[in-house]
Amino acid sequence: MVGPQRTVASGDGAAQGGSARAETVARVVDEKSENTPAFDTTIVNRPARVARGTIKAVVFNARTGAHFDGIISCLRRPPLVDADVIMLCEADWKTRRSSGREIAADLAAELGMSFAYGPEFAARRSAGAEPAFLGNAILCSVPLADTRMIALPRGVITRRYARLLGQPRALVATAVFGSCPITIVVAHLHSRWDPAGRARQMATVIEGIAPDGPTILGGDFNTTTTRLDRVSAFAMVAVRMALRPRRFRYPERFEPLFEHLRQADFEIEGANVAGKPTFTFHPAIPPPLRPKLDWIALRELQAVPRSARVIAARSSFFGPRVSDHDFVMCDVRL
Repeated sequence: MVGPQRTVASGDGAAQGGSARAETVARVVDEKSENTPAFDTTIVNRPARVARGTIKAVVFNARTGAHFDGIISCLRRPPLVDADVIMLCEADWKTRRSSGREIAADLAAELGMSFAYGPEFAARRSAGAEPAFLGNAILCSVPLADTRMIALPRGVITRRYARLLGQPRALVATAVFGSCPITIVVAHLHSRWDPAGRARQMATVIEGIAPDGPTILGGDFNTTTTRLDRVSAFAMVAVRMALRPRRFRYPERFEPLFEHLRQADFEIEGANVAGKPTFTFHPAIPPPLRPKLDWIALRELQAVPRSARVIAARSSFFGPRVSDHDFVMCDVRL
């Protein structure tokens, strides 16, 4: 059996020969520029699984991936077991808070999947220290190719991100299932920006990929329907959630990013459970007061009817949550 093959791709997507070490090389970042140079992506390809007539697609914001064992436990149980595509947001790489793990690489190794990791931000560390990153990943049951990143508008610079180097970026790759090449895109949109800002980010994602062809686009779109850049904004959201909870479970008409998706021939119907929330600030918050933030969008592909699910991010009914986001999945017909 052919073993894993690792390459390191530059920010513009050109693959270079890589060493066997799990290493992502940071570029020099000009923090004052709108589009900072990209960090390199890391790609490991493993042999393809036996092809099926459908693709099980999953979106998950891992919230750093610190609860690694719980995440693996979830992905090994039905209905998430044997996922073909996992679009992963907020995946750490060698950070202290995640015990130095390379979250995407370690998940892929445990699941026997290929993966591409695209760093968005680098932690500030002393000279000579090993770099650490926060980014997005694509895990896949077949090898990945043509991996690259798309720089997104920055939006509001929060205190958290002011301590980091880099900028938001979507990650793009191509996978061939059977004889069908499919573009896979994962994007993590800005949680504190307003709906117009997130629409700008989504428009940039769409402009950065081919105008047609089978595509799965997923991620944490942070469809909060509002701006959250001030403490007072959170109080306002709490009032709105109490008075109009449906707004946060049905954000489509409040978030113009969905119009950008529609104009680009992407569909969300059938690939998502309408009105089902995907995020919670705390497990005690009742589901009707939770927002829907995580999505799968399909172009020139169809979701299997009634296959869309939202799966709680815990390894057992009484177990602790492994993220503040739930898993979102659907089966896609080839």
